[in-house]
Amino acid sequence: MSVVELKTKTTSTIEQVQALINAGDTNGSAVARAIGVSPAAISQVLKGSYKGDTDRIVKALASWLELRNTRTNTLPTAPRFVETQTASNIFGALGYAHAAETISVVYGASGVGKTTAAREYARQHSNVWLITASPSCATTTEILFELALELRMDDAPRRKGQLSRAVKHRLQGTGGMVVVDEADHLEYAALEELRILQEQTGIGMVLMGNNRVYTQLTGGRRSEDFARLFSRIAKKMGVHKAKQTDVKAIAAAWGISGNGELALLQQIAERPGALRILNQTLRLAAMLAGGSDQSLGEQHIRAAFKDLEGNE
Repeated sequence: MSVVELKTKTTSTIEQVQALINAGDTNGSAVARAIGVSPAAISQVLKGSYKGDTDRIVKALASWLELRNTRTNTLPTAPRFVETQTASNIFGALGYAHAAETISVVYGASGVGKTTAAREYARQHSNVWLITASPSCATTTEILFELALELRMDDAPRRKGQLSRAVKHRLQGTGGMVVVDEADHLEYAALEELRILQEQTGIGMVLMGNNRVYTQLTGGRRSEDFARLFSRIAKKMGVHKAKQTDVKAIAAAWGISGNGELALLQQIAERPGALRILNQTLRLAAMLAGGSDQSLGEQHIRAAFKDLEGNE
């Protein structure tokens, strides 16, 4: 590539990024995070005042643009949220804990829409905070710090006692609710800390996860260690498989109504991952159909599922 061509490409890349920022489709900080540089570096590159390796950053920006265009122009947009019967039931459990200022447990199979419903409920309520436990975020200190970050407590202390008091002070009087997803990862001490936090602040709380969330409260050492927590759980909701009405609601959101297509979607929803794999299949099927969800047919759905399963 000649010097002139390289300069033209650099100018074009910078102009495209600047146009996206000017249109409000993104911002400098988001672009910086995406390519692994500082916001200041992006700002200076866009202004033409960067003193470092501009070519390296421009190449990263060009790759970012290419990926963004692929996602925008190739990948169909799935329905943002479909209020299935299961989602409506989960809303009920969330709403009860929120209004009654008590603890609910929502547990069951993976891929049936628990997390999606919780995210939507949190989106609709400004005083609901959704956090996710994990193997690295299972202790009292880690889950409290995760909650502090969600509460935008940027100066939260890291020492357990101080952190607990700071989070309690922040939650008091909010009338809010904390939802802990993947709560099956939490250690006993962390669960007890959350129970006490709920009681002291009067907020609602929902523990979500797989069946272990419930079984660890009802079996084994429940009579000794978990009795105090279990006795305070006002509502328990098990979701063990996707409902046929859930599949029909999702199919309708994608513009699918044929009997053959619906039967195939029901079969896919019976597999592990249920609605999650169903939505992934429909998204790929829409790509195979040329991006038009109205033209989705049984052949597209079958081919997409086969491709996702890795079958030749």
